Amino acid sequence: MPDQTNDKLIIDLNFRNMIIDESRPEGKMFDSRRMFALITETIIDKRTMEMVEIHDLYKALNHTITNVGAARLFHSLATPSESLELIQAKQEGLLELGANDRLRNAVADFLGEIRKGEPDLFRYLNGNFQAIAPYGVVKKAIKAIENMHKAAEAIPQPETIYLDSLLGMIRLFGRSPESELIRKPTYRTIRGVIGQSEKKWFTPALRYRNGRLSGGSIAPILPCLLISGAGQIGFMNPALAQYLTILSGGGFFLGTLYGGLLKPIFDYETAVLPLRSRFLSSGRFASAIEAIGCLDVTYSLGEFRHSINHATVMPEITDGERHYFEARNLKNPILAKDNPDYVGNDVKLNGEVTFITGPNSGGKTTYCKSVVQSQILGQIGAPVVAEKAKMNIATHIAYQAPAFDSLNDLEGRFGTELRTTRDIFYATTPKSLVILDEIAEGTTSHERMNQSVAILNGLLAKCNSTMLVTHSFELAENFQKSNLGKFMQVEFKNDAPTHQFIPGISRDSHAERISKKINFSPEDITRHLKDNGYI
Repeated sequence: MPDQTNDKLIIDLNFRNMIIDESRPEGKMFDSRRMFALITETIIDKRTMEMVEIHDLYKALNHTITNVGAARLFHSLATPSESLELIQAKQEGLLELGANDRLRNAVADFLGEIRKGEPDLFRYLNGNFQAIAPYGVVKKAIKAIENMHKAAEAIPQPETIYLDSLLGMIRLFGRSPESELIRKPTYRTIRGVIGQSEKKWFTPALRYRNGRLSGGSIAPILPCLLISGAGQIGFMNPALAQYLTILSGGGFFLGTLYGGLLKPIFDYETAVLPLRSRFLSSGRFASAIEAIGCLDVTYSLGEFRHSINHATVMPEITDGERHYFEARNLKNPILAKDNPDYVGNDVKLNGEVTFITGPNSGGKTTYCKSVVQSQILGQIGAPVVAEKAKMNIATHIAYQAPAFDSLNDLEGRFGTELRTTRDIFYATTPKSLVILDEIAEGTTSHERMNQSVAILNGLLAKCNSTMLVTHSFELAENFQKSNLGKFMQVEFKNDAPTHQFIPGISRDSHAERISKKINFSPEDITRHLKDNGYI
């Protein structure tokens, strides 16, 4: 049960914008940043995607073999599913692929075969060839599609609904009229290119032959060749043969001109481009390409799970009225991948505001990003890097971080950030996950406190999951006195952060520790002034 709302995503996007360009170097045919600029925002806006490092998350997960798989993986991350049924089906498919070595190896072989023919197929679909030389491109594209059929038949029948439906879509294309166009004679008619089964006995049609040689190119040349050959073997008087060869030379010229120039251009306009259009407009062909991409995504997520040197788990997903997120020993999927010593944290969000306090470089931002990234992974049917995880589907995910002043913003930093917070607030529902990295910055401490309290009280009333990263322990204490919210702080041992988060409010910014670390403490400043004769 692939997501039918996007069953022509790759074909449609590629036709208009060439997100898969076979002319790029190997391994770079798909451009995630090009797709990022084109996709429509759903539950995550693009600013939030950039804040949670969506491109780095894609790179960490990407073990796809095909370019269509890479495109589908990135799109999945940018547009997480809101369908519990689809998410659970994807999870089941991933678990089956991980448990069945024979099936997984067959899928890998199938995807490898697709990858071999991808440049040839997309060269044809993208139209990157000349009208005077179309035959080689068409032949290679047809070969790629034929190999797709053969390789799909070698995949054992899956047991899960998701994998079975993907394989069914791929095989279904093999029984489509468009598939017949590459296996049986193709005909040109006044209504376009058709296959043998579509042609009626009374339909005026001209058969398409994929090559320069045809009756039209051979017939004018044949008399010249026969006469010349007859003279060479003594079957005809040499002088007469030479004379007749000269007379038939015009036919030789016309045949060569037709086969070398006229036929390719005629075929390009009447068969090659119409045939390409049929593939691009074919729902079954598009569904087969999407199914290949989804199958590759499932394979890639399984490989990610095996490649990371940390515990991973398939999260329990629910679709209740309120968002929550719970995890034990949760780790950042980007940073933990190449760091076996990465420190995990327990997380429990449940429809309230969680205040995250502590100094810079303590891991507050990474902690919040880990939650959002894991929420995204959960909603695409992927495992999360944790020992245990449970979450509700989020219908809105937002991440606000401090912004710099804009020359076009008359209200300055305060106005810039407040507008962003306003948009997030009004879009928030009980099923939202919201991360606020400081709020109401750029004004006096008194005004900042009043504005922040009003915003947070509003979010508490909406009962969504909110994480607030703040240095303002006064703000956190204000809510603690009212017994509202949860409070987590960075743990310190031996005057250094452990990157573990423990209950409580941090009242020490550790500014002195950081200033000494970067050689800009009050003592460093005094020493500089003395050394240079200023004091």
